[in-house]
Order: sequence, then C-alpha cells, then structure tokens
Amino acid sequence: MPRDRDEIGLGSVVLAHEGPDEGWWEAEVIGINGTVHSLRWRDYPTQPTILRRADELALLPPGKA
Repeated sequence: MPRDRDEIGLGSVVLAHEGPDEGWWEAEVIGINGTVHSLRWRDYPTQPTILRRADELALLPPGKA
C-alpha cells in the first residue's frame, strides 16, 4: 500500500475517478509507462483498462484495502 505517490508501483491499489463528475473507486496498477499508469478497477476487473497520470490518482488511507 503506497503511502506517497512516489511509492505507487505495479500491484498498488489506489483511488481513481472515471471522469470529472464521477466518484473515486479503488483500482489496481497493472502497468506503468513513464508517467502514465494503466489501471484495472478492483471491483470491476472485466471493464476496459484505464490510463491515468500519477497526479490524477489518490492514495487510500493507511490500513485500508
């Protein structure tokens, strides 16, 4: 579980949003290409992969996931 954005890596669980007007959901990092992270929704693994920059991700509170 990353405690800082610099610790986000493969397998990390983070929060991401579907769009600016949508809520935040748990997602697993499945790939990193430079500053872009490939994510899979934790509760909806069959949904298409999403791409987000690190500054578009939020960290879970310590002790979660």
